[in-house]
Amino acid sequence: MARHLNASAAEYAWIGSCYTLANTSSVAIWAKLSDIFGRKPIIMLSNGAFLAGSLISGLANSVPMLIGGRIVQGLGGGGCTVLVTIVISDLFPLRDRAKYYGLTGIVYAISSSLGPVLGGIFTQKLSWRWCFFINLPFDGVSLIVLFLALKIHNPRTTVAAGLSSLDWIGSFLIVGGTICFLYGLESGAGEREAWSSVRVICLLVFGVVILLLFGLYEHSFAKNPLAPTRIFSRRTNIASFAVLCFHGFVFIAYDYFLPLYFQVALHFSPIISGVSLFALVLPLSVTTMSAGWFVRKTGDYLLPTWIGAVVMTIGTGLFIDLGATTNWAKIIIFQIVTGLGAGPLFQGPMIAFQSHLPQRDIAAASSASMFLRNLSSSMSIVIGSVLLQKDLHGSQLTTEAESRGSATEYASAMRIMWIFYTAMAGLMTFMTLFIEKMEKQDRSETQSTGSDTVAPAEQHAFRDSTGHKFDVKL
Repeated sequence: MARHLNASAAEYAWIGSCYTLANTSSVAIWAKLSDIFGRKPIIMLSNGAFLAGSLISGLANSVPMLIGGRIVQGLGGGGCTVLVTIVISDLFPLRDRAKYYGLTGIVYAISSSLGPVLGGIFTQKLSWRWCFFINLPFDGVSLIVLFLALKIHNPRTTVAAGLSSLDWIGSFLIVGGTICFLYGLESGAGEREAWSSVRVICLLVFGVVILLLFGLYEHSFAKNPLAPTRIFSRRTNIASFAVLCFHGFVFIAYDYFLPLYFQVALHFSPIISGVSLFALVLPLSVTTMSAGWFVRKTGDYLLPTWIGAVVMTIGTGLFIDLGATTNWAKIIIFQIVTGLGAGPLFQGPMIAFQSHLPQRDIAAASSASMFLRNLSSSMSIVIGSVLLQKDLHGSQLTTEAESRGSATEYASAMRIMWIFYTAMAGLMTFMTLFIEKMEKQDRSETQSTGSDTVAPAEQHAFRDSTGHKFDVKL
């Protein structure tokens, strides 16, 4: 791709970075737009943006055109991801949501594992353009299905009224802060700039400051906030968000660093590397669906969440024992254990915080959890890469390390990295102890949308872990 378009190293880095920046920074805005204009038109708009971005990227004949396509694609991808979560919460009662969130978790796990492999095959056998063209038929079908089959409340909010009710200041703050922070991380990790450079330090500091200003503005000044701070008012919600962050932080390491280990330390081909990940994905799919069924039948999301966190921590710790020689028993068994634990955590924490919130806050809470998860995943790749580079004494993580015959050194560096991720998984397990059980009316509560929607004075009964009953007015 870079060779065909004569891209410089900096331009090539932007091809990947711009998607992440657009995706993560737009999540909260898509959720709020769906509150204003309705779920169906906004989820179709986000799908259309992803389709258009894929088409532009596939047809790109210059680097600026490709980067522009990737930005549009990232914007659409951010909307698709969060709106699927929100629509599920609108369509189904609380217990039933676990099953459907489990399905989305399976899709994420499979696509993140097979995506790089298929991309390599397309690039070698067809053209790099097919990495983007392959999205068109799937996205086209999804648009048709959404248009014909999605039956959900659709307000008739005018564009002018809707845009005037949007939290513009909050939108600019969260987009600006996210872009500064993530671009600073990726610049330092990608060695475009030294970590001690003025540009990287300023980007990171300004990013954190702007995001803090966003939180302050949402709490004290915003009339129609993107992220109302009341969603963070309960201990269970904070713990659930933390578990989702740690889960995303650790899980992305499996997708990113296990293939590197297979290809660099064990000299697997990209195809064999991708196939090897099935040992992780298949048991993950089984426990994800099993946990969804368990929650649906019993209403208990705590037990699968606790068990999943413990088993995932054990599985991550087993990776510390992976060496520079191919041991199929370890490769398969360690991934099976990890996958069994990771599966239930795709939906357990989401059901936990949703059970403690009125329906009007589900969209904002879902977008907040998605934003925090994406942010933690981006930070994870950077921190993991820094740990590897430090122990490899600055050598590259892929072909250069292999050409130097440093498979043993690479495997040793990976052990240090897996110790770190095991500690993060342990913190995740610790945070599950703060999630409380909550009984909520088991019925679907579709949230009315539109800029002029006034929350009805409807009472919804909640019961906390001590059995104390209280009411929340919508």
